[in-house]
Amino acid sequence: MPFLGSYLATAIVIAGTVLLVVLIRLVFRKTLESTKRWPYQRQLLIFLVFLVGLFLSIALLPLDHEIKMQILSVLGLLLSAVIALSSTTLVSNAMAGIMLRMTHEFRGGDFIEVDDLVGRVTDLGIFHTEIQLVNRDVVSLPNLFLAQKAVKVTRRDGTFLNISLSIGYTVSHQNVEQALLKAASQCKLTDPFVFIEAFLDHAIRYRLYGMLDQSAERLSKTSELYKTVLDVFVDEGIEIASPSLSDRRELDASTRHLPSDGFRQKKQTAKKVVEDLVFDKAEEAQSIEDLKQAQAKLSEALEKAPKKGKGTIERKMQAISEELENREEKRKTDS
Repeated sequence: MPFLGSYLATAIVIAGTVLLVVLIRLVFRKTLESTKRWPYQRQLLIFLVFLVGLFLSIALLPLDHEIKMQILSVLGLLLSAVIALSSTTLVSNAMAGIMLRMTHEFRGGDFIEVDDLVGRVTDLGIFHTEIQLVNRDVVSLPNLFLAQKAVKVTRRDGTFLNISLSIGYTVSHQNVEQALLKAASQCKLTDPFVFIEAFLDHAIRYRLYGMLDQSAERLSKTSELYKTVLDVFVDEGIEIASPSLSDRRELDASTRHLPSDGFRQKKQTAKKVVEDLVFDKAEEAQSIEDLKQAQAKLSEALEKAPKKGKGTIERKMQAISEELENREEKRKTDS
């Protein structure tokens, strides 16, 4: 009994640490992670609780004061050595990951560009961020790399598509602007406008802007815009070929560089949007992020709702929680 009594304080600390870790995993998982106020809060809390519990349990051991100080000093040196050795990799990437999540620069499903990489975010980890490229491949980027580079994020509430082209000085700029605006209208882009960017030696460079509401369709809409500009310019009789064109054929001076009249094809039935094929994993990540946001809004509404209306909100939250669990399990299985 004296032997057990001497270790009772240490046993209580260990039991309390284990119990607190279990409570954090069970209770704080849904409440804190659903709001996304502090990213990685559960992992950080567990680590801190474990660290404090370890030092307290050693401090309460029935040993000489000098021996306990030596043990704590060794643990402190080991912890310092681990942090120092991994500071250039793990710790740096972890800190960068926390910074990226806390600043909310981008999230799952967002369209981003960094250096020569263009794709959509599929996963935001504490050490790396995974994006799905245009060719459907997935690339993992260290968070430190993203923190040090300029990252261009396409806004979810809409983005301006833009294309540039050069037209010769013999064509009135009013006609060119009218044709470009017509092409943007046919592509269902809102608030279109045209800039004259430069007077080149042989042509004028124009740039067309148009608001795309569904930013996820950026790839297909850009291609569609180029095709529509070609069609409209043919209809308007405007040559896109610049006056500096070199052609070895002997043509009459009145020859115009336009496709033949029979180039058009009948409109085909609607095909599956290319983004659905290319960014399947990113679409799933965006869907999960949307569900988490809906869960956070319901959690806020639950606090303000009267007692009669709380039942409906709780059922919706339960349904979203079950759907999130199924989605997460599916993602783990697919990966």
